[in-house]
Amino acid sequence: MSIELVTLIMFGGLIVCLLLGVPLAWSLGGVSVLVSFVLWGPGSLMMVVYNTFGCMWSIVLVAIPLFMAMGLLMEKSGIAEALFETIHRWSGSLRGGIAMGVVVICVLFAAMTGVSAAATLTMGVVALPAMLKRGYDKGIALGSIAGPGTLGILIPPSIISILLAMVGNISVGKLFMAGIGPGILLAGLFIAYIGIRGWINPNLCPAHPEKFTLKEKFASLKMVILPLLIVMSVLGSIFFGIATPTEAGALGVVAVLISVAIHKRFNWKLIKEVTVETFRITGLTMWIFYGAMFFSAVYARAGGAVFLGDLVMGAGMNRWLVLLSMMGLSFLMGMFVDPFAIIFILAPICFPIVKSLGFDPVWFGILFVINMQMGYVTPPFGYQLFYLKSVAPPEISTSDIYKSVLPFIGILVVGMGLLMLFPQIALWLPELMMRLAD
Repeated sequence: MSIELVTLIMFGGLIVCLLLGVPLAWSLGGVSVLVSFVLWGPGSLMMVVYNTFGCMWSIVLVAIPLFMAMGLLMEKSGIAEALFETIHRWSGSLRGGIAMGVVVICVLFAAMTGVSAAATLTMGVVALPAMLKRGYDKGIALGSIAGPGTLGILIPPSIISILLAMVGNISVGKLFMAGIGPGILLAGLFIAYIGIRGWINPNLCPAHPEKFTLKEKFASLKMVILPLLIVMSVLGSIFFGIATPTEAGALGVVAVLISVAIHKRFNWKLIKEVTVETFRITGLTMWIFYGAMFFSAVYARAGGAVFLGDLVMGAGMNRWLVLLSMMGLSFLMGMFVDPFAIIFILAPICFPIVKSLGFDPVWFGILFVINMQMGYVTPPFGYQLFYLKSVAPPEISTSDIYKSVLPFIGILVVGMGLLMLFPQIALWLPELMMRLAD
């Protein structure tokens, strides 16, 4: 069977299965098993066993349930309310100050949890009513939560980055460190946008009339100590080579548990809920991961990677045009397909091509993740939009949420453009980490 026909059968079959509503894990695995059986006979099915066990023995994957547990614990720890009170005291008297503060909280949550849902859901409950009560425009209030909430999949410890590193065969530690610079850049762009809108039209995000003394402001800073300790325990241990990403995840869970206990939220019901939910989400993710890895293994053994590489190189396209085409494809898929599915389908194809074109795979990985951020907030199926709708007041419509994210999607596009022009935004920190390790 020719590689062209194999390509058509595998990807066409995958699309048909997804359109029929077959779960992604079974779509990937089922198509792979069928093609493997047809190409190489019953004996080739041992590839399923070897490939699955090979994936299961990867210690890096242990980080996924650890960071997932951190995110779930953070939702119930009381840290978000404490952080919001601090931001409220320090920046609320500025135009757009509360919305800017929400961006800062999203950055801290991203660095503590590795997921986007925790910041979005928590800020939707805590910050959204406060902003609406103080006369904030609905678009600014909603967008300042939905857009910055996506930073959880870029700023380490990002679960999506772990999976992308595994599929793309690059260092998790390097990808983690590479996400910090772009994450700070995007946060700065979000804050600048809110500040400029508030300066042009003060009615969009007015300053609140409440006044706090300097003593009250400094007293609130004690609420920031625990979040900073959690961030330092996770990111600091990875950067200085004290711990691997997996070990840093364990440190993070311990740090969050301590913070939960300090906020007097620790109980066995909480531990049970977090444990069950962690295993449920991790189980779903792992089945997709195993199916995707076997799909990639079958296609690679059939000669797919070489075929696609030759196809791209033989077309004579400018390498930047190839890069933009891959970015455009992942953006379009992000409008309709789960970001995990995009990683497992596109990353095994894109990363070999990127390496053959001479681009840095870590830099490309960050561009890929920013594309996934856009997928999280792009209508009609952006996950952030559904998260926010689930906790928004009844008067907030789905249309309001869809409109609110459009400027923030534009900011993500601008951030991606800056990263393309200046790759060192992402690469300087991994390079520094490697020099310190040497």
